[in-house]
Amino acid sequence: MICEGRILQKSEGRKTSIGVRMWKILDAMNYNRRLMIGKRDYDIILSKEDSEYDFFDKKDPAPMIQIYSYVDIKEIFLRKSRKQGLETFFRFPDMIGKELIILEIVHRYMEEYPNTAFYVDNGYTFRKHNIDAIYNMPEPDVGWIYKNPDKYKKESKH
Repeated sequence: MICEGRILQKSEGRKTSIGVRMWKILDAMNYNRRLMIGKRDYDIILSKEDSEYDFFDKKDPAPMIQIYSYVDIKEIFLRKSRKQGLETFFRFPDMIGKELIILEIVHRYMEEYPNTAFYVDNGYTFRKHNIDAIYNMPEPDVGWIYKNPDKYKKESKH
C-alpha cells in the first residue's frame, strides 16, 4: 500500500523557485543529505537526515524522504481545489512509515505559507489549523494522515 500526499497552494505564476522553499525546510530539520533530479516539468528531491552513512548505504536506518516539486506542471487534483484555485506544489509519493517527518515538513511549510492545504489520497484535506492541532499535541499522532482532520479540531478544544 502506498499513501500519497500533496501540498496544494494558489499559483503565483511561474513556479521555478518553489524547490528552494522545501530545501530551506529540509536544512532546518537536518535533512542535509540530498539528491535533486531535475526533470523538464518537475524536480525530484530525495533527502535523508544527516549522518555518517553514504546516501544509498543499505545499512542507513534513516528513511528517505521523496518529494516531487512541480515546476511547470499544473496539476489540479480535485474539483474542490479547482474552485479554490489550488494546484499541487509538492507531492510526497510514499508517506508510510514517515508520517511524523511529513507532519514536521508540512507544519514548517504552513508556518511560512498558511493559505496552503495538505491533501492525502484517502480524501482528507488538512488546513493549517488541523496541522497545528496535531503538531502541538503532547505526543503527535503517528497515524494522523489516516484520520479525519476534524477529529483533531475537536480534541484540540479540550
